[in-house]
Amino acid sequence: MKRNTSAPGNDSGKIAGLILLALIWIWLVYMLFSRGGLDLKNIFIAVASGIIIFVPLWKRYIQPILANRKKN
Repeated sequence: MKRNTSAPGNDSGKIAGLILLALIWIWLVYMLFSRGGLDLKNIFIAVASGIIIFVPLWKRYIQPILANRKKN
């Protein structure tokens, strides 16, 4: 497994990027629900897109940051 050797100052940039991505995703989901209605298909699309976008990013960026903070 590759270790996260980035400087601690880079963590805030990664978190800021993830927050920006989350805000864009929330806006897109809002547009989906406002124009397409709140039905099972649109709920599935929103949940599936959230899983596809955020789970790999969480594993790559957030888990190493939390592990480093817990270790120190």
